Amino acid sequence: MPIDCCRFAGVRRFEDLFPIMPGDWRRHFDRYEWTGAVDLASNHIRVSDRFSHQPLPAFDPVSVDMEALVLPYQGLIVNGWSDLIAAGVFLDALNDYALEHWTSQKSRVVHIVNPHDLAGSAERIRRRAGDRRIAAIAIPLMPTMLGSVSWDPVFRAATEAGLPVVIHFSGVEGSYAGAPPLAGAPHTNPLSRHILMPHLAESNVASMIFEGAFYRFPTLQVLFAGFGFKWLPSLLRRLDQEWRNFRSDMPWVKDKPSATVIGHIWASTHPVGEARSPENWLGEFSEPLLRRIVFTSNAPFDGDAFAHVVDTLGPEWEQRLTDNGPAFAHLVSRQEVVA
Repeated sequence: MPIDCCRFAGVRRFEDLFPIMPGDWRRHFDRYEWTGAVDLASNHIRVSDRFSHQPLPAFDPVSVDMEALVLPYQGLIVNGWSDLIAAGVFLDALNDYALEHWTSQKSRVVHIVNPHDLAGSAERIRRRAGDRRIAAIAIPLMPTMLGSVSWDPVFRAATEAGLPVVIHFSGVEGSYAGAPPLAGAPHTNPLSRHILMPHLAESNVASMIFEGAFYRFPTLQVLFAGFGFKWLPSLLRRLDQEWRNFRSDMPWVKDKPSATVIGHIWASTHPVGEARSPENWLGEFSEPLLRRIVFTSNAPFDGDAFAHVVDTLGPEWEQRLTDNGPAFAHLVSRQEVVA
């Protein structure tokens, strides 16, 4: 069976986190602008009741039909919080809730890092090292690129714990001051921002390559989930070309960038709708690069079922994705997972 390397779960009511929080912080968060955010976020901009959406159903880890890495998506939004201390309290509660409620013999969780407190986040990763319920860490994107040494405490802790890193956008990037910018300048509409999300992946891949992150952390593995994968060959060609032309400007980058990507970077099938007609683009991918693509359903948000991915990409992808997922996830056997 394949592995779903990124599916989502969230609390239906933020009040569900109160029992995990210290008492003073429960009072801090017990206000509608926060507790009502689940419903408000589900409805986006309310221009008509026709666009009203109910909160997502509760995630049932026993019901998953394949092994899965479960990402508590609500934690990604802290990249926009101005109350940095409260952001840490919220993430601690959400991560603990995920461990208690969303792990099973088939599912493990992705621990969300607090990007506002990297030293504290590194310590939390170390305290959880060896917890078989944790499959990876996720970093909410910030304006500071991932190749910066600022992220080194988190990458060091993750590699020491043997955990890969998952990068997924929260959807608000490019929407407000302080969030990661997109493509030159702020865009005034959500469609443009959504279309340009792959630029975040491309920019951060280039940053990690040319700022030497993988020399500092030679075992680091990073999955860019939700960005698609068809952009990879063109990016690798450009990385290699400019490295050849200007490598004297960065003598610390001793290896061809495409080789470094193939050794450290992973991409996801979602959204597979962007990859129709593989006969038109498959020839751009080397076999080693194809081995870096993993199945992600994005469920329960407008997700891609595995059968749909295989129907779209072709029957040979069934075995390819079945092999690639475990190579990234390193999921232990079901008997070893702590339920």
